[in-house]
Amino acid sequence: MKYKTIQTLMLPDSEEENYGLYYQGTEGVRLIGGEEKSLYIPENGNVDLFTYFNGFYPKQWAQYAELNGLHVKVTVSGSCSVSLCHTDGKRTVVNGEEECLAGDEERTVTFEVPDPQHSKAFWICVKGLKQGGYLRNITVQTEVERLQEVNLAAVICTCRREKEVIGNLERISRMDIKERPEIFLIDNGNTLTEYMVPEWVHLVPNRNCGGAGGFTRGMIEALKDPAFTHVILMDDDIILNPDVLRKTGYFLSAVKKEWQDAPLGGALIERDIPWKQFECGAFWNRGKIQGCGQNLDLRKKDSLLKNTEVQNWEYGGWWYCAIPVSAIREKGLPLPLFIHRDDIEYGIRLGKLMTLNGIGVWHEAVIKKLPQMGEYYDIRNMAIVNAIHYDDWDSLQWKKFLIKWVAGNLLRGRYSYIYLNICAMLDFLKGEKWLEKTDGAEIHAKVAARVPKLQKTGHTEKNVLYTTPDVSVYTAAKKKHIVYEDSAGFCLKADKNLPETIRLSIYLLLALRKTDRYFEKSRESYSRNWKKLITEEFWNKYLEINKNE
Repeated sequence: MKYKTIQTLMLPDSEEENYGLYYQGTEGVRLIGGEEKSLYIPENGNVDLFTYFNGFYPKQWAQYAELNGLHVKVTVSGSCSVSLCHTDGKRTVVNGEEECLAGDEERTVTFEVPDPQHSKAFWICVKGLKQGGYLRNITVQTEVERLQEVNLAAVICTCRREKEVIGNLERISRMDIKERPEIFLIDNGNTLTEYMVPEWVHLVPNRNCGGAGGFTRGMIEALKDPAFTHVILMDDDIILNPDVLRKTGYFLSAVKKEWQDAPLGGALIERDIPWKQFECGAFWNRGKIQGCGQNLDLRKKDSLLKNTEVQNWEYGGWWYCAIPVSAIREKGLPLPLFIHRDDIEYGIRLGKLMTLNGIGVWHEAVIKKLPQMGEYYDIRNMAIVNAIHYDDWDSLQWKKFLIKWVAGNLLRGRYSYIYLNICAMLDFLKGEKWLEKTDGAEIHAKVAARVPKLQKTGHTEKNVLYTTPDVSVYTAAKKKHIVYEDSAGFCLKADKNLPETIRLSIYLLLALRKTDRYFEKSRESYSRNWKKLITEEFWNKYLEINKNE
């Protein structure tokens, strides 16, 4: 039998970035930076690792991975007391405690984990003794008969976000070269040069066909090397701790055979409330999206335990998602949906999803942004996804969804969005052949031309409701003048007037009449022909790959 490492200590870059997600300690506990980060625990101080990134959750692991006995190695120096704790969800038990008077020398303490299958979580606590001590590392290991080889390719799709993507590359560069994935940087904006990125990054200029086109190009590049086992898809504007990449590799190497074709989805943690989980897996529900684990405070132990409950999620967002290469080869490439719903469709196609505490990134929550482009793509692509995957999806369901969506914009006074909504309806009715033959960049340019211009504005006008994009319809309906402010400080002004409401209502009715005539034909065209859109042959032509090369 061999011992395999499946988790190590994760620490932030600074104490300000801790947020209670890495460690929780008494006054005086501090992070020691440098190449080998550690925690200093002063005399009579305590640090608790029952946290999002450093707790170990056996029940969640055992659902997906092979665990044959667990032991924990804790490396410390100085003077401290080390304890192994665990909980069944109701009570906490200290399984072992050992004093370490190591001075400047490092010492490793090993704990065997008793009955891990009956534990919902276990973790390490350290108490500082005279003159204090240092926590250097924690290594969780399991006995395995066979080591499963994992070789990761990480795909970052970017478009004119040089600052954000270079920041993430800098963080990834701090990883040990043996643990660092191969990075494929897909540049849809064609603004990056080889001099702007590290030499170990594969910079791939790409035709701008949205996030779907960028991630697909990354998959195509990764598929050229048979050594890769997984492709990690990542947004360019996430905040990533590179240890998440390391933990991803550890986890995937221990996955059971029945889960080896499943993607691993990372949680989205809100960037402006950096302990609040926005989503960890989600249900599509034919367009009535239900995010899982929403609004959990990841500093709290009961939230962490709740987050380990396994559900039959339908998809995971591509802000961070590791997909097996075997699944890509079997199931095909994504659909050419440009942006939005491409990750949803692909998740439904794969049919299962794994999640794990400690696999998560920080990103802006979607609901805090003004929808803008989404007012077109969310509707059109929702229809395409449902047409492909649900034979019983009919025009009545479609019309009910449309009426509710458009009515919401009418009551909020967001008239400019309704033109995008109706364009989306009509474009879906053109069928699969239209999507196949029409240039995605050309469609996007036409959509962009209809998107209202945002502006910066202060709270200076009287009798105006200043509110967030996700304000309830009930609240917005009562106001005549509204300014919607997104998380970036941009605003959309909405002034309601009756003539415009009537005119747009008529446009909606006309679009619904067209739906009655052409819906079934369009739905069938997608249902019969969508698989030609997920082939490498189609995408090579769509992205003009050979032409670019």
